[in-house]
Amino acid sequence: MNKSDKIRQTITKFIPQIILLILVIFFTIMNSRFLSQKNLISVVRQVSTTGIACLGISCLLITGELDFSMGALYAFTGVFTASVYAKTGLPIYLIMLVSLICAALISCFTCWITIQFNVPRLIISIAMQTAINGLNVIISGNKTLYGLPDNIKWIGQGYIGVVPISTIIFIALAFVVAFMLNKTYLGRYIMAVGGNNEVARLSGINTKKIKYITSAIAAVMAGLAGLVAMSRTFCGSPTAGGSISSDIISAAVLGGVSIMGGQGKTSGLVTGVIIIGALNVGLNMMNMSSNAQDIFKGSMLVVAIVVDSLTKSRRAKSKRHE
Repeated sequence: MNKSDKIRQTITKFIPQIILLILVIFFTIMNSRFLSQKNLISVVRQVSTTGIACLGISCLLITGELDFSMGALYAFTGVFTASVYAKTGLPIYLIMLVSLICAALISCFTCWITIQFNVPRLIISIAMQTAINGLNVIISGNKTLYGLPDNIKWIGQGYIGVVPISTIIFIALAFVVAFMLNKTYLGRYIMAVGGNNEVARLSGINTKKIKYITSAIAAVMAGLAGLVAMSRTFCGSPTAGGSISSDIISAAVLGGVSIMGGQGKTSGLVTGVIIIGALNVGLNMMNMSSNAQDIFKGSMLVVAIVVDSLTKSRRAKSKRHE
């Protein structure tokens, strides 16, 4: 490997961090308040829910599967919890647990359809997103649900010092996912399935089981993020998912998780989540309209996907030459 290849490889390795640095410099020049303590805490709070959901979708992406229904599941857990609590008065934490189990079952059903009928998950997930959104409207009666108990406020509204508890939850889960991907057989199997599904199957890995597991992980993480958001806003809303699906996929890809599978690190993922948070806060401080923000974030995602594709192609060529 010559010197130019080494430099290119180093730059590629730190692309997420370089993008974040450029954004921080740009937004600081545009508005000096961007690096204020109050604003940084705002960024940290915003990225917590996105980050939790992103940790889950990254496991699915690494296996080579793309799912756009996670935003609907994000809203589902909040709506389900608020609705069941209002109607039954059962312990709120029990209802939250049941909502997460239901989200996992829905995601596994999506996985089952994909495997059973050999249909791309992307297509099925779009259909499931529509179905779950409809379910959310029916459960909520097409309205925002209030009346939650005060004992869940600490999850989304609590602080330890100046650090939001939701951020601590995100960081703790990031360490758990990093350990799983790097230090366990499950993590190796996830990487193997994403690298080459057929080779992984012939090596004795139960690829279908791995896809069911990552489907459940993605749904539980998205649902947990929805519950944190429910605690913060103190309501269950059928529209809570909003653009969360595109945000978490963008954060994962910007953080170096390959959209083609087989590659991804939690450190890069966290950087990708912070990039999305910085974008949201920075563009709002510039008084940019929501439509213009969507164009900006969409363009960044396209660039990240192109870079990912080119990087994967270069690696494939270098392996052929070795």
